[in-house]
Amino acid sequence: MYRKEVNERSPMRVFEGSMHGGLGRGNVGVIVSRPGVGKTALLVQIALDDLLRDRRVLHISHENAVDHVRAYYDEIFHDLAQSMRLEEPEAVRLEVERHRQIYSHLGHVKASADAPEEAARLWVEKMLETVAFARGVAHFEPDVIIVDGFDVAVASEQAMEALGRLAKERSAEVWVAAQVDEAGPPGKLPAALQSVERHLSVVVYLQPERDVVRLRLLKDHGNKDLADLHLRLDPHSMRVIDEDVRPPSERPRDPRSFRLHSGGAKGAEAEFGACAERYGVQELNYSFEGHRLLERQRGVVVLGDDELRKGDFSLVYVSRRLGRVLSEIPLVRNILQTIWHQINAASQVFVVGTLQEDGTVRGGTGWGAELARLWKKQLFVYDQEKRGWFRWSGSAWEMARQPCIASENFAGIGTQDLNDAGRDAIRDLFARSFGEPG
Repeated sequence: MYRKEVNERSPMRVFEGSMHGGLGRGNVGVIVSRPGVGKTALLVQIALDDLLRDRRVLHISHENAVDHVRAYYDEIFHDLAQSMRLEEPEAVRLEVERHRQIYSHLGHVKASADAPEEAARLWVEKMLETVAFARGVAHFEPDVIIVDGFDVAVASEQAMEALGRLAKERSAEVWVAAQVDEAGPPGKLPAALQSVERHLSVVVYLQPERDVVRLRLLKDHGNKDLADLHLRLDPHSMRVIDEDVRPPSERPRDPRSFRLHSGGAKGAEAEFGACAERYGVQELNYSFEGHRLLERQRGVVVLGDDELRKGDFSLVYVSRRLGRVLSEIPLVRNILQTIWHQINAASQVFVVGTLQEDGTVRGGTGWGAELARLWKKQLFVYDQEKRGWFRWSGSAWEMARQPCIASENFAGIGTQDLNDAGRDAIRDLFARSFGEPG
């Protein structure tokens, strides 16, 4: 299929048609959802659709580096090219890149839980500077401005007024995101957005369901009769899919044929185990004599000395890989040895913890992630601080949209300091993969 056909047949045309022609120049649109559903991914899908129509897109990120955002575009474009059987995809990708500029504000503005409105004001000021720089220095006049990592739900009316003024002065469409817990009834915005409603033209809510994400229109310019979008998103790529595409639920996976390989310790591993038990997934928790941190009692595999020695890497090597000195005490060595067995047995690895600036995962859990990278396993990390999933591409960490358990042998490991976001991420992972527990 050629680029023009892809664009004409894109379900994004339905998205626009349901909004009486789309967002339109001079207006601000907001993608709304609870954390981790895929707001940024949908923003990138909107941007790609515009780029394929030769519109110029300026993407401003407040929480990711330029290379990270570019990799995100590449992954979503690859999915689009494959699903639509795009002709000469590499040539199209290069043409798309000529119409796109990416800027990162990562580290420029420090968010504060005590003063979120002040941080939002500074973010908007930085955005205005970036648009002015792109126009004045790079001679780039955007048709569409995508802003990710800026939460409208904590912005003041003055900040949103400035954003709306930017859209009008530059005659551009501006898309941003907001984090809310619930959408509220049709025709009424979530409480967090009501104070800035007059500055918003379109508000779209992402509603996660069993194995798709549905779009709900909460505001459509001044229209009171809101159309039902009848659109679904693929939860992995956040690509809009046609109604005649069979959803994964019609090809259900039997959770009883899957095996969780874990360590059974308190925190993330105990939550992985509890979810496995709830869904009927087999559970294998590798342990050793005298393991005091073991919390799960289902599927415990006690490794003998000979088996433990199979996973006996030099602590000097492990320390170098993780960038920190590890203790020689037997307990630490035994835990590292059991992690070797967990990752060795799995084809897919899911980790809950915190990604550090050097690319490793914080704490002893990091050894499991390093082994998965070393052995080229499919690796996903849920960062509890960033509240999002990341995938190891083979050379860099990339944002991932709603991963699923696809391999019958998978590892679930992570921090003992599990927070509510991490717990929800694990539960949502199982729900996306297997539906509702029987």
